[in-house]
Amino acid sequence: MVSLSQAPIALQAKSAASEGARPNRANARQRAQRAETRDKLIEGASRVFTALGYANATIEHVLAEAKVSRASCYAHFAGKAELVAAIAERFSPVWQPLYAELAAMQDPAPAALRSWCERHVRLYREHHDTCIILTQAAAIEPELYWQLARYQEEIIDLLARSNPRLAHLATDRDARTRAALVLSNIDHTCYFLAVRRWADDPSAGISAIADALGRFLDEEAR
Repeated sequence: MVSLSQAPIALQAKSAASEGARPNRANARQRAQRAETRDKLIEGASRVFTALGYANATIEHVLAEAKVSRASCYAHFAGKAELVAAIAERFSPVWQPLYAELAAMQDPAPAALRSWCERHVRLYREHHDTCIILTQAAAIEPELYWQLARYQEEIIDLLARSNPRLAHLATDRDARTRAALVLSNIDHTCYFLAVRRWADDPSAGISAIADALGRFLDEEAR
């Protein structure tokens, strides 16, 4: 039982606990609302950039599509470049497992490399719109270009860590350049095969990039 002398202290403690709980609930709601607004902006930007092209789209188009106010938008993103950077970040978990699989191949047979390249082209086809957005934006936005280049550096580091035959890629600048050229060739070829429908039957293109990848792995083996 609480005595009369203790009652005010107990009530104060209860009040303080309640006040402490309310901001937590409010903060949780605010965080959820902010996350929802951010998602709306990224998804709206993806639709707008796909429909209009990155160069032709404006923040006003994104705001109208996402049904978000200008103030709310700028609380998350400074402009189109940051929006497309967020699109690139969302795309990362899609392609990263594929490169993790490549890094784990210690001495892949030609058939395994061809299968990997086929799945790479399929990934581009399944994410056709995102690939176009990133390609268009990277040609215009220097910061996005370098962000995508950093992803490539991360892939090279992954190859160096995961495959003893490629460990020298961690420190050999010339070897890193060769790896970057091979990875760029894979990306460009997959883009043409999958996005631009360079060929109705992509078999020849897939064979070409699989052969190039195989030669690189063999030549770099130490």
